[in-house]
Amino acid sequence: MKRFSDYFYSQHTPVKDTVLHVLAESCDSANVVQLILAGHGRLLMKLNKRGETALHLAARNGHLGIVRALIDYAKSEAGHWFPPCSDRRKRMLRMASVAGNTALHEAVWNNFYDIAKLLVQEDPEFRYPHNYALETPLYVAVEKGRHNIMVLILESCKTPSYLGPGYKTALHAASILNSPESMKLILEKLPNLIKNVDIFGWTALHYAAKFNHQEIARLLLSADRSTAYVAAKTDGFKTALHIAVINGHVVLVQDILSHCPDCWVQITGKSRNILHLAIKHEKGEVLEFVLQNSWASKLINQNDNEGNTPLHLYVATKNLDGNCLVNHPFVDVNSFDNSNSTPLDRIVRDDQLSERQILIKDELEQAGGTRGYRNVATVKKNLRASSPDEVKKVEKLAANFSIVATLIATVTFAAGFTIPGGYYSDGPHKGMAVLGKKAAFITFVISDSLAMFASIDAVLGLIRLFQTKNYRLK
Repeated sequence: MKRFSDYFYSQHTPVKDTVLHVLAESCDSANVVQLILAGHGRLLMKLNKRGETALHLAARNGHLGIVRALIDYAKSEAGHWFPPCSDRRKRMLRMASVAGNTALHEAVWNNFYDIAKLLVQEDPEFRYPHNYALETPLYVAVEKGRHNIMVLILESCKTPSYLGPGYKTALHAASILNSPESMKLILEKLPNLIKNVDIFGWTALHYAAKFNHQEIARLLLSADRSTAYVAAKTDGFKTALHIAVINGHVVLVQDILSHCPDCWVQITGKSRNILHLAIKHEKGEVLEFVLQNSWASKLINQNDNEGNTPLHLYVATKNLDGNCLVNHPFVDVNSFDNSNSTPLDRIVRDDQLSERQILIKDELEQAGGTRGYRNVATVKKNLRASSPDEVKKVEKLAANFSIVATLIATVTFAAGFTIPGGYYSDGPHKGMAVLGKKAAFITFVISDSLAMFASIDAVLGLIRLFQTKNYRLK
């Protein structure tokens, strides 16, 4: 006959919660837990459908009395257990659910400090792993703003783990949430995290630059100023300075440069310097600050991967006031990009200019800007391709012309052999055209020859045009 204890052990809800699970979730009754475990100790480690023990549920619901009763029973000599009871306690504390969560994860998420303290003190050697969402208890504590639990973990755990989603660390989270107190303690306990990068290649300093968290940035730069030189390999090799410029945080730009005066030389993966970025993203305050520095003369005419100088990028802006750039004493207003275009070449025909383009055109011309001359020899009238669509239209039109010209050349060439009226087959004029002395025939021969040579010339000209591929629409 089946023993009653076995029957009690096998009873559960549809989600496989045992009576101990139900009690741990519903109320904080330590005495009842002790009574249940006294007769049915095997329920201590019994898992529900989510892979959770009663300890998980008690920690999630803040039932400190039950958490303590479960731990005390695991430490006791009660029941039959092998190996020793100390291992039973550690095993229970370290058990992870189907989602990878330990009881400490549950306590941190729900901000139950006393339960977190009890769990950590019972097993300070354990390096709590991340769950399947890549969240460690320490990262969750920082991200959720549980400062007292964060302090508890950092000070009680001998080797605290720190990872979060996207390979962020607790230091990233402190930077994003703008928590200087957390930042100071993490830097003290885990100083090596300062150069750790996430999935985007960003350090904690990148995030401080993104969100303009100036105190956080100063703490990081004071701890290790070399973090300012870390370039995000998976985000266009941007440094924290580049991020600060892109977002227009001029004070943070100044702070970074005050700690690392030479980091202005770094460029992005597109070979753009901070002046390129300030203009591209239309950050006027940053632009003015950069141009006030003596080293701006080394940036102002640099080319990116497409040959653009900062002035080339200025032509495409919508609202930026770039007078300080156009009239800078070191700017080359007639510099060429990779397609041999000057900044003024970027402006389309006068009858198509917007008010903004007219303004920039006037600024460039007053500063001595001119249209380029390097492409003049390639195509008549210095055609300029103002857009890829226009280039395609020209190519299609030229292709059609070449077909027509080829047909004309073929027909006119054939007409020279099959002339109207035919030839004399005998007599003194054998082989001569029958209509050779007629005015209309002479006119036909001359017209046919002109048509043939003109069409051949047109075909050859179009072939040369396609070979150069440097033509432009004006």
